[in-house]
Amino acid sequence: MKRVVVLTTGGTIASIKNNTTGLFTSGAMTGEKLIDKEKIDPGICVEVDSVFQVPSNSMDFENLVLLKNKILEYFSDDTVMGIVITHGTDTLEESSYFLDLVINDPRPVIMTGSQRAPFEEGTDSYTNIRDAITAASSPDCRGMGVLVLFNEYLFCAKYVKKMHSFNVQTFTCFGTGYLGYVDKGEVFMINRPVRHESYEIIEDIPRVEIIKASLGGDGQLIDCAVTLGIKGLVIEGVGRGHVTPMVAMAAAKAVEKGIYVIITTACEEGRVHPVYDFAGGVVDLKLKGVITGHDYDSKKARIKLIVLLAAGMTSKETIQQAFLF
Repeated sequence: MKRVVVLTTGGTIASIKNNTTGLFTSGAMTGEKLIDKEKIDPGICVEVDSVFQVPSNSMDFENLVLLKNKILEYFSDDTVMGIVITHGTDTLEESSYFLDLVINDPRPVIMTGSQRAPFEEGTDSYTNIRDAITAASSPDCRGMGVLVLFNEYLFCAKYVKKMHSFNVQTFTCFGTGYLGYVDKGEVFMINRPVRHESYEIIEDIPRVEIIKASLGGDGQLIDCAVTLGIKGLVIEGVGRGHVTPMVAMAAAKAVEKGIYVIITTACEEGRVHPVYDFAGGVVDLKLKGVITGHDYDSKKARIKLIVLLAAGMTSKETIQQAFLF
């Protein structure tokens, strides 16, 4: 019999109703109560482990490292075919990519959640769990890194993004699309990632922050961030990766202080690339020592820089090369 482990971490999918306020208490339900084995394929043996119970906004890197270690612990057992992780949707795209970068095992790791709590009418909790378990037990999902299953679609962790605050069709991959889907207990894969990379964390998780560039920005937020002792900074630029001249100067000062600075774009599609020769353009930023973030959005670029630094990378050239894929 196929064996799948479900690791629960909280989120809307594990919410209960607070009868006093009428609001949701996110992450309050244990995994053992959440997983209804009667709704799962009887040909799959499901083991449930409540790793922790937190709302999505309370997820942090300490929890993610714990979760990574728990996954590796279960994967030390050859009888485990795959792992499902239930997680809140607000930070699921970041958590999934972190795990994608630190898990080096071909067996499927499928992350899912829900937009509607288990007790709500039309909840997507149980269908997402059921389909995620199906995907985790499928050999067609092997060797694809961490995947996100939502509303029957399977997405690549690197590009998946939450696009709607409440609709059940909340995740997508702008420009790249979904990798496959689950339909009536069957998995159908139509695309595969060309490349998967993984890193071993050997250092403490560094502090890396994000600052969004906008019209008239003066760079003072970057100056403030530098005083906080950050190790890295992601600047979300506009267009091809442009910022104001003053922001570019502040970025240069950050680089001079030994901070790794990445420039990304706020656009949903396309990559950062040098095209113009004006102050604050990508050419100018590169001359100032800023690393270009290719087609990463700011949150995924932050996760990647954190993992690269925690893996002991110190060469700016090596980090730049890592961001080309």
